[in-house]
Amino acid sequence: MQEKRNIQLLISWGVLMAVAGVLLYLGNAPSHELVDKDLFRVVDQTEVDHFTIQKSGSELIEIRFDGSKWMVNNSFEADRQLITVFFATLLQAEPKRAVATGQRDSISQEINQHGVQVKLYIEDEVVQDFKVIGNDRKTETYFQLNQDNTPYLVTIPGYRVYVGSVFELTPGEWRDRRIFNFNWQNFKSLSLSHLDSKNNFTVSFQDQFFGIEGLSQADTTRLNDFLDAVSLLQASRFIELNDTLRWERSRNQQPEFSIQVLDIANREYALEIFPRVPEQSSVLGRINRQTLALFSAQDIARIARKRMDFKR
Repeated sequence: MQEKRNIQLLISWGVLMAVAGVLLYLGNAPSHELVDKDLFRVVDQTEVDHFTIQKSGSELIEIRFDGSKWMVNNSFEADRQLITVFFATLLQAEPKRAVATGQRDSISQEINQHGVQVKLYIEDEVVQDFKVIGNDRKTETYFQLNQDNTPYLVTIPGYRVYVGSVFELTPGEWRDRRIFNFNWQNFKSLSLSHLDSKNNFTVSFQDQFFGIEGLSQADTTRLNDFLDAVSLLQASRFIELNDTLRWERSRNQQPEFSIQVLDIANREYALEIFPRVPEQSSVLGRINRQTLALFSAQDIARIARKRMDFKR
């Protein structure tokens, strides 16, 4: 009798364990419900005229189209390639699935507390509003609509890329890294000044050609190479305010040389280059007497010219 009872208990125990296992699996299994692939897209990207990005506790980044170019916080021209990457990411990224029920609350809480809020506007009307966060290893990205607490794993089909990277850029990283961003057809003059004034020179448009003022026999090949190097010069990165102390030693020195460019409207573009500090691999520069930036030593070497470098 006792043996029969024990068998019944074992059968009941086995059934309970099987049911518990099924419930546990269902609670943690990924959802296979059909997901709207357009959940985080806008109907027509070309109508979007500005967007904002803000990480919790950080500065709001506003990037707005002014009719001819995208501007960062109404102060600096945005990097056009990054603008392309941003909109391409939104166009191609798709929610793969909703986060599994067992992880949903914790990931949603993390997004709400530490995520990046993204808003897209058309004529000051919000047309998309969602939050983004990535995992610690920067291998997975989650989007969540602002009016919902359901996070979705988002991927770009066919690519193994970290989707969240473009939403984590700082204001300085959004900025166009070109320094002399002007039209050469509007070019009036370029002056390069050294500590030793005998090495100074000015390039201007003379008789339909660029020439060195006061130097009748300038080497036009070297001059054109120099002007190309100046026009293509880009900063490696802009220095954020919280990182300026690291470059205090360079900034306190006299500039090794400086460049001033004037266009036909007499707008000035200025760049000062400071002596390279031995323990630093990059060269410090100051743009328009206010913004600090780092440059590759090779790029600076291409523009560090003296007057006699152009003599035939």
